[in-house]
Amino acid sequence: MIIMINKHLFVTLGITAASFFALGISNHSAPQAHAAANLTYGKITNNSLHRLGTIRQLTRAQLAADHKLTGKQVQQLVYLPLPKRLTAHNFTLSKKALTIHLVKNSYGVKNVAIPLSKLTGIILNRYMPAKYDFVKPKTPNKVVSMTFDDGPDPTLTPKLLKILKHYNVPATFFEVGSSVIRYPSISRMVLKYGNQIGNHSWNHPDLTSLSSAKALHQIALTDAAIYKATGTIPAYVRPPYGSVNSRVGNLYDRPIVRWNVDSRDWAYLNTPKTVQHVLATTHPGSIILMHDIHPTSVAAVPQIIRSLKKRGYTFVTLPTLMQKPLLANLQYFGRGDFRGF
Repeated sequence: MIIMINKHLFVTLGITAASFFALGISNHSAPQAHAAANLTYGKITNNSLHRLGTIRQLTRAQLAADHKLTGKQVQQLVYLPLPKRLTAHNFTLSKKALTIHLVKNSYGVKNVAIPLSKLTGIILNRYMPAKYDFVKPKTPNKVVSMTFDDGPDPTLTPKLLKILKHYNVPATFFEVGSSVIRYPSISRMVLKYGNQIGNHSWNHPDLTSLSSAKALHQIALTDAAIYKATGTIPAYVRPPYGSVNSRVGNLYDRPIVRWNVDSRDWAYLNTPKTVQHVLATTHPGSIILMHDIHPTSVAAVPQIIRSLKKRGYTFVTLPTLMQKPLLANLQYFGRGDFRGF
């Protein structure tokens, strides 16, 4: 006899928990069964190459988090042999982690265990313990995300961070590697203040004008700079000028974050005009592009925040804006607007 209390809690009389799961009564399979089952990436990701690409990048990031790597080793992570076929099955899925079994590599690492908490919304719910279920977050309709490119700047970025903190506004900073190397403490400050960091290339070239090897090297160098400064690998890439094509966009195994509101602060270099333009073009679900290297841009931020809040807007992170994890090799322009190549 089985008495169901809810989908996560039950009382059994005469039947063990293992038998209960074996009967297939729960919406969630037994985690220990996954290790023995012949699962593939296709099965656990609903045959999504974008989710598989995300798992590849999470593997690289987890390896870097678990082992103290040199800059050169971080640069080489982009070349780590990882599965590209949905039929591959070089992993074990337990109740705590997805463990990727690596082929022989220069790091001497055999296994990388990605905590399931990082895989919510990547692996299908039915293969996850209930506490890691992906549930679409309920957020207001009038939400926006602020993003800032081309920093860090030793003077303007700290000033901007204090403004954002004062108004309790999170943002994503897409940083240039050559500046991160010069001002690593500013990158650390960006994270300390509760923001995210994305990769904006090493020295801001048009990536589509480069060979694939050079375009990949631009991102790898910046990964190494940000890792050296903060101990983390950035989860997002924003190509300089928004210039990207399928050849370049599919190199990085990361979401490509675009925008649908260009403040044109870089063209105006005028605070009132920047404010006016942002307020005139922002709509629910917008990703706003600004820069933290122009004094006029930073000066515009308080008025933009106050005005949008008066209009009922809430400022949120990129995943909250999109209401789901951002997946590899997709372009994100705003809420509900994401595209392949």
